[in-house]
Amino acid sequence: MALNVRALEKADWRAFRDLRLHALRTEPGVFASSYAAEADFDEAEWRRRTTGDGHQTFGAFDGERLVGITGVITARGDPSGETAMLVMSYVLPEYRGRGVSALFYEARLAWLHERPLFKRVVVSHRRSNEPSRRANQRFGFVPVGSVPTRWPDGTEEDEMTYELGLEETPPP
Repeated sequence: MALNVRALEKADWRAFRDLRLHALRTEPGVFASSYAAEADFDEAEWRRRTTGDGHQTFGAFDGERLVGITGVITARGDPSGETAMLVMSYVLPEYRGRGVSALFYEARLAWLHERPLFKRVVVSHRRSNEPSRRANQRFGFVPVGSVPTRWPDGTEEDEMTYELGLEETPPP
């Protein structure tokens, strides 16, 4: 069966919660958040995180089964609100290497192109996350910096940041 990616709706909150918490629990060094920080969120918070003004969560589905999640948010630290940030990508291990990352980039960039307020998009990852680097490079992101970071798993490693201008990039 072919995998498909779609924007999550508030009604998808349980599947989103379960996969997000699984990701945080099983791969604590990959995300900027932790299982402990999100485990006690209530239903209203999970629903709020699926979709809203300035943000959208997407899911990769194998039939009805949610097998991957990703999101786009308005970047903190840009008072103009013109910068978006790609966040929280996770794909179950048995679905990796099947093109889900490309589908996620296409869905998020298409969503951003439908919202003219956004002028640029940033994405970041741990320096050692080579699959993430390769994925963002395929979509035209350019490196803009790195910052020493202590990750939720307690390790220290640079966080690499990349940027893509939306006005000069055609929709996928």
